[in-house]
Amino acid sequence: MSYFTQKVPVLALTTSAVLLLSACASGSRPLDTGQRITARGDNITARGDAWAEGQKDLQKGRQLLQKSAERQQDAEKRLKRAQDDIAKAEARMRTAQADRMTGEQLVASGTRQMQQAETDYDQIRREPSALTP
Repeated sequence: MSYFTQKVPVLALTTSAVLLLSACASGSRPLDTGQRITARGDNITARGDAWAEGQKDLQKGRQLLQKSAERQQDAEKRLKRAQDDIAKAEARMRTAQADRMTGEQLVASGTRQMQQAETDYDQIRREPSALTP
């Protein structure tokens, strides 16, 4: 409830009370018709003002709810995209790790093959020549 909406009923009651007290202060004269109409009009005006303020708050609240729903939908879409991006990045990391392991295995295997070839070549060089002198 807004500040203004809280103050309107108090204003109407204060106005009515002032009118009643002024009638009492001037003797025990009852309020004349004009005073009663004025007091009633003030009360009705206060209710109308309070209703108008309530309607403004209702409209603001509905707008805020709509914006909130739109922002939430947008955030959910962004979150889904981010989760998809994370899943893709994790898959790329797994592929990179698998490629690294395969690469290390190929390097080790290639190194062993080269060493074996060098050893075999050294063995061949130590053997007698295939040509007879």
